[in-house]
Amino acid sequence: MKGRKRVGNGIRSVLIGSGLLFLGAAILFYGAEAAEGIRQGIRLCLSSVIPSLYLFLVFADFLALTDGGTILFRPFGLLGGLFGVPKGAVPVILLSLIGGYPGGAKMLAQKVRRGQLDPRTAERLLCFCVNCSPAFLIAGVGIPYFHSVEVGCVLWGSQAAAVVVTGLLVRCFWGCGDSDSEEEVPEGKVDYLQGFVSAVTEAGKSILVICGFVLVFSVIVGVVKQLPGGETWAGLLEVTVGCAGLAGRRGMEKLILAVVYTSFGGVCVWMQAACFLRGTGVRMRKFVFLRGVYVLVSLGLTILLVRQLRLSAEVFATTGQPLPRTGGATLGASVLLIVLCLMLLLSERKRRPHPLSAFLKPSNENEKP
Repeated sequence: MKGRKRVGNGIRSVLIGSGLLFLGAAILFYGAEAAEGIRQGIRLCLSSVIPSLYLFLVFADFLALTDGGTILFRPFGLLGGLFGVPKGAVPVILLSLIGGYPGGAKMLAQKVRRGQLDPRTAERLLCFCVNCSPAFLIAGVGIPYFHSVEVGCVLWGSQAAAVVVTGLLVRCFWGCGDSDSEEEVPEGKVDYLQGFVSAVTEAGKSILVICGFVLVFSVIVGVVKQLPGGETWAGLLEVTVGCAGLAGRRGMEKLILAVVYTSFGGVCVWMQAACFLRGTGVRMRKFVFLRGVYVLVSLGLTILLVRQLRLSAEVFATTGQPLPRTGGATLGASVLLIVLCLMLLLSERKRRPHPLSAFLKPSNENEKP
């Protein structure tokens, strides 16, 4: 047994070493192509990632640190019972639907570190808290590539329904958590000024992490595109790159790829979620196991709704050129985001722990297995 283990470790070391050697050689010999990928990644971050994510990350962190985030959650408290999770996790579900990935994973990691969620409960929540935002689906996919706001709304509605289906499957497979024990950890609060300052700095750190992954995957995507069928597979690595390639697609192929790319999220988003969750004890096995179900439910509902609502003219348009993004569409999506967030802001008041309380009082994680 020991001999086999040594042989296995030796083979693993050789493979890893060979891979690293090949990677280093590729960076040296294809430095120009790698640099171009970095430049494309920077343009992507400046034009899409930072404008669409940064302010929402600030807003989500502000809600988590102050009492503002608990004012409007009472009407949605039934979601906790529906999915078998604590009521304190409901804001994560709703905000992940509005703000998009990887905000849900980041909020789950924060709650686990503050002792407000057990890692096992966070693992279940992660299965349906990594979602695409309505702003991106409408202004970034529906309008430029399908010439239709309605198609973007259908994409988001289908994925919202997939959240419910996946959440119910999680409850069936892994049961309910003991929410009472998790509710014992009080949710304190900080004043709004301190909360705002902390939210801005934390969001800045998070956006740097996200952009770092986007830069690396922009280089990887550039290599993958050179392979046969690489244009199609690139979208499974980085969602925005995949959606940009929809301009050359037609008909049902374009619709299917749009749903698969945005519901799957891309390996880049998965890596971002893993980065935020590191050190929390939250594993991603359940998330990976059920992601295929999430994608299939989203795809089936999207095709059904497109046909029922008679949106085939937009979906099967033969033009391959995207429409220019207008300021009105972006403004409308932003107004929608603000209205939904304000709705969340008027529900109930709960206490949140002070950020330093973790150093003064040990967390209590007593969820029953």
